[in-house]
Amino acid sequence: MKNLKLFFTSILTLLLLSPLFISCEKKNVDANGCYYDIDEAAVTANKKNQDIMVIITIDGADAPSTDFLDKVVRNPAFKKEIASKYAVVCMDFSQKSYDAASVPEDADDAAKKAAEEKEAIMKKNTRYASMLDVSGIPVIYIFSKEKYLIRGLYYDDENRSVQGFKDALAEKSSVIDEMHKMIYQTKIGTAEEKVEAIDKLYEATSPTFRIFLYELMDSVKKLDPTNKSGLVGKYMYEAAATKSDIALADGNVREAIQAYLDVADEPLIPAEDRQQALYTAAYMSSKAEIDDVSVVIGYLEKSIAIAPDSDQVPALKRVIAALSAQK
Repeated sequence: MKNLKLFFTSILTLLLLSPLFISCEKKNVDANGCYYDIDEAAVTANKKNQDIMVIITIDGADAPSTDFLDKVVRNPAFKKEIASKYAVVCMDFSQKSYDAASVPEDADDAAKKAAEEKEAIMKKNTRYASMLDVSGIPVIYIFSKEKYLIRGLYYDDENRSVQGFKDALAEKSSVIDEMHKMIYQTKIGTAEEKVEAIDKLYEATSPTFRIFLYELMDSVKKLDPTNKSGLVGKYMYEAAATKSDIALADGNVREAIQAYLDVADEPLIPAEDRQQALYTAAYMSSKAEIDDVSVVIGYLEKSIAIAPDSDQVPALKRVIAALSAQK
């Protein structure tokens, strides 16, 4: 299946336009032991010191999704052998789920209130799916109890049973354990040791999944205000880039642009990174057509002034010339 990010983005847009979208049923978990809300799952995960398992499917419309749900998740053994060891969240985006969840316009106030609660959960699930940049389904993600993404696991011929699924998880156990150790190190020791541990965890995390480390990145400046580690500039920039990505996932382009503008004058960030922040803001602004051309040119001119000898300057000047001609 093609990249599903646009699919989930379109779902989120639909949800934003639909005040009453999701079922009025108020169960926290379904019959298979799966949570609807990842935040509720995280509460359980922290109480029981478990990982969070997120399962993304499109039941019915996608044959592998249905096969996985029928043979694994809906198998009574799943609740006992998997859901007892993980805080499992099932995020299903099938038309069947939407049709079953619709609330009539003449629904009573109680049904509408419950629907609003479920709608909020669906928006959250869709946001997570978009941030994960899902490229195929069904897919399983293992998060730590802190909601740091550890590992992805695609469903294939080797795990079409509860036992096969358990075996597939066991194969990843050493990688998961190593990530747990790195996460633990971010919580102990001196401030400088915590910063070094954050850096190690960041580098060990797939670039696609670093978006879930935002709070850790953002904490580096507070942990190391004098920049003893030499890493503060790196994480100020990475936190800004991640904040921008999160804003885009929420559909807030202006906030996404502002995240880059906010770090353009930070002296701890290398000049070429600040230059990149500004021309990224310029690109986003121009593409979204939310600023006047003169504003975009201003971003680009400031970016050149920050690092006038960088390799990017000739290209930036050509863009300015093209925009000026357009103006």
